[in-house]
Amino acid sequence: MIIERISAAVEVYSRLPRYREILGVLHKYGFGEMLKLVSLQSSLKIKNDEVLQAEDAIQNKSAAERFRLALEELGPTFVKFGQVLSSRRDLVDEALFLELHKLQAKVPPFPGKEAVRIIEEQLGRPIDELFREFDETPIASASLSQVHRAVARGGTVLAIKVQRPDIAEVINQDLAILVDVARFLEKHVEAIAALNPVGVVEEFSKTIYDEQDFTREARNMERFANQFHNNRTIRVPVVYRELSTEKVLTMEYISGYAIDDPSALRKHQIDPAKLADRLAKLIYQQMFQFGYFHADPHPGNMTVLKGEVIALYDYGMMGKLAPSFREKIASMIMGLNEKDNRQVTRSLLGMSDEHFVENMEKLEGDVEAFTEEHVSGPLKDLRIGFILNRLLEVLMKHKLRMKADFYLGIKALSQVEAIGVVLSPDLNFINIGKPYATEVLEKKWSFHDLLHNASAALEVTVDALKTLPFDLQELYQKVRSGKYSIPIEHKINPQGYEPLRQTLNHIANRMAHAIVLSSLLILSGLLFVSNVPPRWHDIPVFAIICVGIAGFTWLRQRWSIHKHGGL
Repeated sequence: MIIERISAAVEVYSRLPRYREILGVLHKYGFGEMLKLVSLQSSLKIKNDEVLQAEDAIQNKSAAERFRLALEELGPTFVKFGQVLSSRRDLVDEALFLELHKLQAKVPPFPGKEAVRIIEEQLGRPIDELFREFDETPIASASLSQVHRAVARGGTVLAIKVQRPDIAEVINQDLAILVDVARFLEKHVEAIAALNPVGVVEEFSKTIYDEQDFTREARNMERFANQFHNNRTIRVPVVYRELSTEKVLTMEYISGYAIDDPSALRKHQIDPAKLADRLAKLIYQQMFQFGYFHADPHPGNMTVLKGEVIALYDYGMMGKLAPSFREKIASMIMGLNEKDNRQVTRSLLGMSDEHFVENMEKLEGDVEAFTEEHVSGPLKDLRIGFILNRLLEVLMKHKLRMKADFYLGIKALSQVEAIGVVLSPDLNFINIGKPYATEVLEKKWSFHDLLHNASAALEVTVDALKTLPFDLQELYQKVRSGKYSIPIEHKINPQGYEPLRQTLNHIANRMAHAIVLSSLLILSGLLFVSNVPPRWHDIPVFAIICVGIAGFTWLRQRWSIHKHGGL
């Protein structure tokens, strides 16, 4: 235990320079007072004169914008954290959501010779043996990696994604700091503790660790390509496994036109309205038909080829929706489409982690008020991204939590709809999704699915019947031998163990008083019969004193019982 504590202290001390750097950036962007409020600055023993003070030009910006700028300055880990946080509309308000969507990692590219070294180290061969050509100047640079153009020995043009050197060490240190801060806030700031900051950081840690593994991204690309292998409206780059590792991803080079520039697309004989329709259908297909979708479809991760073909990049962040969850989302969209408040409410409860709410009538009333305010206009004017993000506010009000992939789904739908509206202002995004939602709900009641579900239920039932006699016999033997124990779960008061401790103290005190009272009465009886001097009217004085103390103790206990309404 002592060694573990010393090791933990050494780790914290080794991270202190980074702590100071983070604190300096937060002070610079006007969050110093917040740090003082939660005592983080004093805990790290950092003085005011050791950190930068916010400049007037920065102070004049909104808190959301200053937070976004601070994340950008803190580097790749914090930029990624902000991007993931932007998908959790249960945690951020509208202003912060809009700012976090602007996050871009302002990270300069690392030297091309370093990229060559990493590729040779990972693939085990000199660069000129691997490729006919390799351009050391990157064509794209991001927070975790950069991309180089190359030509294979056979003449195929390639895009090679190379992970930044030593990025894992940077991320590990920053994640450790984020965990420390989350635990600190959860312990000392009640308002933030309710948002489960440790859980949010752990969820983010899994996401960023997954994105560092390029073999996982390669699997994502292959699975995604397999979904659309017969679809000519989408293009997924081919992965070259023999030239890929955990830190190097080699894929087909695809170059096209920017998807969010309608005028430029028209010049290249690409119809923006047709493209918007295809883009909307693609996201609905991903979510409803396959339940496996690209979770970050922003314009930078897409390009357009001739014939309104859409190519997608960056498969590090993917979302998954189970069939039952897809049915609930489809039911919710149909409910919004038909303005059926009860259907929307049931769908929301079915998608939540809790599956119930304390006041069902209040939830239905809030959903009805929501639909009247936001879904009462013509269907063609409704924006699903806006509606779903506003709907999350209703969920937060009733303390309903959804699975992480639900928030990723809302994020993906919102991003695609935003691009679609730029391409075609009259795009009816909800109406395009209606057939896909209908198909999901109809499939639920298809003869094939009903037969499959009945067969699965029958199989489970038969298995249960096979083992039931043995389980009952084992239970009987345990009860008979007295070895069976019934677990009892006690729900701790929100104030913690303090109320329970106080109750136990009261019980212990009263038991102690009862024992003392009994002892005094026994002692006084013994003194009476012993005639021990001194005596008063032939009664031993010590016996009288013991009776008096016993009487006082009894009256005090009776008053306490009366005051607290019982034992």
